[in-house]
Amino acid sequence: MKNLIVLTLATILSFSFLLTKSQTQSGAFTVTGAGYSTAVVSDYQCVGLNPANLGWKRNNHLMNVGFGEGSFSVYSEPLKRALVDELFNAGDPFSYEEKQEAVENFTNTKLRFEGNVSGFGLSIQDEKIGGFAFAMKERMVWDSNLNEESADILFNGYNASYFDSLVVQTNGDTVGYASIDAIQYVSDLFEGSKLDLLWFREFNLSYGRSIVNTKTFSLYGGIGIKYLRGYSVFNYSYVDGVMSAYSALNPSFDVDYDADSPSQIYNTEYQAIGNGWGLDFGISAMFLNQLRVAVAVTDIGQIKWDGNVYSGENALLENIETAGLNNYNILELDDNLAFDNLKWGGWEGLENKSTKLPMNLRAGASYLLNNKFEFGTEFYFPMNEVPGSYDKLIFGLGTRLSPVKWFRGSIGFVTGGHTGTNIPVGISFFPFNNNSFTWEIGLAVRDITTYFSQDKPTISMAMGLLRFSFGSTEKQVRFDNTDEMINN
Repeated sequence: MKNLIVLTLATILSFSFLLTKSQTQSGAFTVTGAGYSTAVVSDYQCVGLNPANLGWKRNNHLMNVGFGEGSFSVYSEPLKRALVDELFNAGDPFSYEEKQEAVENFTNTKLRFEGNVSGFGLSIQDEKIGGFAFAMKERMVWDSNLNEESADILFNGYNASYFDSLVVQTNGDTVGYASIDAIQYVSDLFEGSKLDLLWFREFNLSYGRSIVNTKTFSLYGGIGIKYLRGYSVFNYSYVDGVMSAYSALNPSFDVDYDADSPSQIYNTEYQAIGNGWGLDFGISAMFLNQLRVAVAVTDIGQIKWDGNVYSGENALLENIETAGLNNYNILELDDNLAFDNLKWGGWEGLENKSTKLPMNLRAGASYLLNNKFEFGTEFYFPMNEVPGSYDKLIFGLGTRLSPVKWFRGSIGFVTGGHTGTNIPVGISFFPFNNNSFTWEIGLAVRDITTYFSQDKPTISMAMGLLRFSFGSTEKQVRFDNTDEMINN
């Protein structure tokens, strides 16, 4: 495998799915279209979101299992909807005019790509002992916002206005140089720019159970423990003159930083280059068998990177040896052109570096009006500024409807996080839905308005084809009768 996106998409196809907008609400297709999740998502789908919900069951089945569920999204301020596909599939080489247009498009605009693959999930829930769940997930986030100088250099390379002279070396390579009077430190030149990447796999074991259980009130608590395998992290941030730059890229990218590192890997094989641990905590409550309220803190932890680790220096940017990107295929990273063009300033090799996970606080509520109609709301608070995190608070609300036993629909409203305002929509079908066995398939999008507008699109989809529950119990959890139609 030769680059990040190819690897990610290959994994996606192998699990037979297409994907959605963000992890703000959930990677679970069953609640993606509703705009809220913390208070209602249960069984293995609550792993990584709110483990407390393992304490109650969405139906009277003992076991839930799913394969190949996932979500994918691109939020693009730089490109109109018709051009987003070119982020992944190279089009014709740019002309000079198209390069200048690309610089203008990517100046002070946000591009965010997310993928969340749940390869396997399993939960077993018992009224007396509580619920256990295990899930294996692959998560990847790319986030960028470039100032004019960084966008110019990214696409024009040594032809950018910053470099005022060109030299052709004896080996035929062209190098652009900045004059002594014009040379700047990267923290000044790229002020306001931010670009980061986070890619890891998690193995999460979670447990939740009932703490208090009366006729009118029930309280649940849960915890999740996860082992993490890191595959890449990448960060450039230049804000208010303060620079943060570090990198640990998968050796399959074959990126040469022109610097030795004690953690350097001398092959180009796809492999994990970091390990870590994380925790999730959650609490949820049910009032009068109709109102659910929940709070969860997730992604508490860190990954220690020990392969191909480098730290960026606030050095003078003297020269560059690339002609810049020749199309919008910025996420393809083919032949390392994008990363070659992002090696701004000096780099120092490190033995290892630890980075925190994008910790967040979720708070939500849902109200079950009857067994066919539910509505809810959610707040998502990013709690640190690291690769993978959101910039601002995100708010969502929505509803889920189950008019008949074999169908459920949802629609919502989500805004914040510097990713626009979206109208998510989702549908689920139940080819089988009885007391002994349920099969659910469904899909959702994070923003239905994208398909009616070209500007600032959120191209997304979430899908699950193989989600099953089975194992009938003689005695249901007290509230499950009201949840039988509005389930996750």
